[in-house]
Parts: sequence; structure tokens; C-alpha cells
Amino acid sequence: MLKHKDQRVGVFVDVQNMYYSARNLYGARANFGAILEQAVSGRKLIRAIAYVVKAEAPEEAKFFEALDKQGFELKIKDLQVFVGGAKKGDWDVGLAIDAISMSPKLDVVVLATGDGDFVPLVQFLQFLGIRVEVMAFSDTASAKLREQADEFFDLESRNDTFTIRSTKARVTRVRGR
Repeated sequence: MLKHKDQRVGVFVDVQNMYYSARNLYGARANFGAILEQAVSGRKLIRAIAYVVKAEAPEEAKFFEALDKQGFELKIKDLQVFVGGAKKGDWDVGLAIDAISMSPKLDVVVLATGDGDFVPLVQFLQFLGIRVEVMAFSDTASAKLREQADEFFDLESRNDTFTIRSTKARVTRVRGR
């Protein structure tokens, strides 16, 4: 099925996965506004949810505010710190439950993540008749997730659009040539 303007779309963004992929691959930040625009592609946006983990970082409030202004509903979870110092903070189960819960009102689910843990979710949504599109940076995306999706959009194909590099990062790259 091709994309058409009458499709109802739900966008579910694994913010930590996208953030660390952009940072590790390009020394940049993910451009979530551009990711949302590409995910919707002129279709009917029903909901766009960004799943974030609150870590009490200095720039965090500004980042969350920027996501909100770009059209995302934020789901925020506190970072868990365990007795031994280990930290955990992910939204895999919450994202999956939201996507399944909203599926009766959607024709397309767009997952912005490269996390292979979402393969069973993709399979289940497809079983329900939902088209599942995945957007991620291919170098950090699970091969099984890419294969299972009805469409995989590689953010690396236009990383200049889907990442935001700081001026400092650009200077470093130019000098490194």
C-alpha cells in the first residue's frame, strides 16, 4: 500500500534511541521536527508521541519544551537508579501498549526507533492490518526491525535534514579533514 493523504497516522518516537544514534553517529542532535514531518508525509496525523526519560540534565526542560512545540505529546518517565548505581529508563512496554491501544483509529503506525525489541510489536500490528513504517539511522537500527517493517526510512539518507549539528561540531569536522 502506498502513502496517501487519507491515511490516519500515529507516530511513536523512542527519543533515547534517536538521541543516542544521532549523537554517536554524527556528534549531532536528532531533528525531531523534521522526523515528524517525514513520518506524516502529508497524511492525517492522529497523534505524535515522544517517549522521554527524565534524568535531571541541565538542558532537559528546554529539550522537552522544544518537542512539545514541534507537535509531540510527551510521555515522561523518571530515570530509575538502583542501589548498585545501575540506571534504567526505557519506554518499550509503554510505547507498545499505546501503539496497540490506538491501532483501531490508525491506518499507519510510524515507529521512530532502531530498537529490535519492537519486532514483536511490528508483527502484531501487521497482523491487525496496520501498516508499520520504521524510521531510524540504519547503522544503529536492528536488521530484523528493518526487514519486518512495511517500509524502512533510513534517516542517514538525508542526515543533514534529520540531524542538527552544533557550530562547534562543524568546526571540529572541518579541522579533522
